Amino acid sequence: MASMRTTMRTTATTDAGSGRRTRRGRGATTRAEAKDEDEDARCVAVTRRRALARALGAVIVVGARGGERARAEGETREVVVEAVVNERWIAVPAKFRVPSSWSNRPGQRAKREKYVMYTDTYGPNYRYTTSLPKFLNDGAAAAESVQLVVQSKEGLESIEDLGPQTKIDPARAFGIEIDGLVAADVKKSNVRSAKGGQTYYEWELDNGAKSFLLSACVSGGGLYAFVVEVDSTQFEASTGAYTAVLESLDIPRVEESRNDMSSRIYENR
Repeated sequence: MASMRTTMRTTATTDAGSGRRTRRGRGATTRAEAKDEDEDARCVAVTRRRALARALGAVIVVGARGGERARAEGETREVVVEAVVNERWIAVPAKFRVPSSWSNRPGQRAKREKYVMYTDTYGPNYRYTTSLPKFLNDGAAAAESVQLVVQSKEGLESIEDLGPQTKIDPARAFGIEIDGLVAADVKKSNVRSAKGGQTYYEWELDNGAKSFLLSACVSGGGLYAFVVEVDSTQFEASTGAYTAVLESLDIPRVEESRNDMSSRIYENR
């Protein structure tokens, strides 16, 4: 009996010990699993935060760029160059946009000069140059000069009829008389298609000290050339703003008159 009791106690002790060991093993396993789950959760949370930060950063960048575009489009004003009337081409105005911060000195107006290219049965054939008042930005020159040149060019429906852009010397082809232009090299060129079927040849030239942005097109029997002269350092600092001015040029495309030349000149048709 004593032996049986001893055996029973021993067995009970062993079973109890096994139970305790078993419980300890299960508790350790549960705590390890919980720790792993916590670490996984933290990793997922960190990953999500990083992804959210990247997404938010992208939204901020896109939003900033969108804001810049909105400001560039919204904070500008239109400048109109009056049409040359009673000439061999159909009279159309030219328009472009400049930053709203650009201004002119009070009382200054555009000046128009004409140069006789040749004389025929219908009289002198003029080339007109309209020089706009100097644009200022916070009191400093925003552009050294802005000019629009127009001359008769019969039989052309588009600037492309003048020939390939690569074959044209923009510094000499349009009769633009600005110091330093003929010494400038072409840095960039572009063909721009605009509303109404109008096509523009555009160039960026530089002579080391000055940059020249030039655009040319044809309308109603007239050949137009628009040029902006700016200090090269200033252009490099605000390339986007000056390029936007060039690309805003709007000269409506109209067909050349079918009337004879005298009717065009004296009846403005």
